[in-house]
Amino acid sequence: MDVTRTDMGNRPLSVKEISDRAKEYEWNPLIPFKYWARAVETIHHESQVYLREGNLAQAYLFLLRYSLLVLEQLDKHPQAKDPESRRAMKPLKKRIPEVIGLLEEIRPQLDESYNEWLRITASQREQARDEPRSSSRASYAKHAANDPALSWNHVSRAKVLDAGEHQQLAVDLAKIEMRRRRREAGLSEEDEQRRRGAGVWGGWDSDAHGPGDQFTSEQEVRRQMEASRRQLDQTYSTRLQDSRSRRSDEDGIASVHYSYPSINKSTPLQYERQERQSSPIRRNTPSVQPPRPPKHVFDATPYVSPPPVPGKEPIGAMEWGPSSPAEEEAPVLPPKVADSPQQQHKKITFRPAAYLENGEPIRPVFLPSMLRKKFLEIASDNTRRRLEMCGILCGTPVNNALFISCLLIPEQKCTSDTCETENESAMLDYCIEQNLLVVGWIHTHPTQTCFMSSRDLHTQAGYQVMMPESIAIVCAPRYEPSWGIYRLTNPPGLPHILQCQQSETFHQHSIDDIYTDAVHPPGHVYESKSLEFFVHDLRPGFKQ
Repeated sequence: MDVTRTDMGNRPLSVKEISDRAKEYEWNPLIPFKYWARAVETIHHESQVYLREGNLAQAYLFLLRYSLLVLEQLDKHPQAKDPESRRAMKPLKKRIPEVIGLLEEIRPQLDESYNEWLRITASQREQARDEPRSSSRASYAKHAANDPALSWNHVSRAKVLDAGEHQQLAVDLAKIEMRRRRREAGLSEEDEQRRRGAGVWGGWDSDAHGPGDQFTSEQEVRRQMEASRRQLDQTYSTRLQDSRSRRSDEDGIASVHYSYPSINKSTPLQYERQERQSSPIRRNTPSVQPPRPPKHVFDATPYVSPPPVPGKEPIGAMEWGPSSPAEEEAPVLPPKVADSPQQQHKKITFRPAAYLENGEPIRPVFLPSMLRKKFLEIASDNTRRRLEMCGILCGTPVNNALFISCLLIPEQKCTSDTCETENESAMLDYCIEQNLLVVGWIHTHPTQTCFMSSRDLHTQAGYQVMMPESIAIVCAPRYEPSWGIYRLTNPPGLPHILQCQQSETFHQHSIDDIYTDAVHPPGHVYESKSLEFFVHDLRPGFKQ
């Protein structure tokens, strides 16, 4: 869709609007309790990431949804009294007092942002209403107005970019941030070197990097940032010239366009006490200034040199210099970062890559292009024996985009037509330990063509009900096409599958268009040659 490259954000949603969105989920007791427990854990994980980002609207939505599910729904599940379900429920309930406390602290700041927006825009509302807008931009604004991730925040502002137009920048920033998170989590450079030396890391010999240049250097990232900044400046200059031309043609009628920032970039998830210590939520203190973010997230200088091995890389989160205000009679070009060090830095967030059939926004998903090849190597023994095999796609959110960074091989039972994961608690524990989100799954069809079977559709529903961006990758090495990346439509696919009660392993469904391609375009999945990933095998007897 053709929208302005530098949209800054949208009217902040009111607390009531966010609360209404938090209640929009598909509760279905037919879905096993273990999937709901995993979904609730994922929701909490995402709330903490957005809280650390400073995106209070999105954090509030996830926290409220978490409390609604735990307090109102999970106890009603038919499997809630099973011993395994009770064990899973205990830590979820234990977290409730902290969640309620965060909701109470966030709410006044959401009200403040909403009222501040109304105050700022009151005098320009009539002029903005008269400004001509393209139908595509109006359509985008209609969707974006309901997306908390793009809500304007007067405390924590961000530059909103299109991930499809800035793919390499998105990957470079994510790689820097994920390395910083690994350092913070205690993974040393020696541990990473051992992983790479054992052949566990993928994507290190891609075309994007030559020998001895496995990491994006500080200079390369600087060039990426400067190139993108020049592009933004050029876009701004073009829009400014067009605006001046329109003003002269319209006999002095001013055309005022206001774009406001939304959220800042992701930072790592922390649990328990660390979450509260690093939270950007402002406490009731005499200071009128917004809180300074943690030093390990946004340093005083935009770039910091990390330890020397394997190469120089900026550890601190990337920041943008402040943009100019909205277009007026004769504004100057936005200053560079170095021009105004005293002013508040802008961060980056990426707008949704697509929208579901019901209008719900879905974030960009970046997939390492070498991951399929690595998975097929791992599954080759099963493929020769005509047995299916599956892997779990795990990743992390950075700048409102999802980056798949881990191929997790779970314990599983494989047949010629199915593969069922086992010991899911071990898989969940590993994801929590590594601060990973489950973004989807990948599996082989050694004897069938590339499509989503009825069994696959039900499996995908379990993932997609947790996260709307979840994807299913099907690999059919004996046929063409040999692979595909899919998601369920919503509607009609996801609600239809959730209501299906047929017990046969393979069965027909009564509707068409149950699933669709997820690769961009027109989907939300981007493949990247330079995105790194590692493999972790949970199967007994397989050494890491």
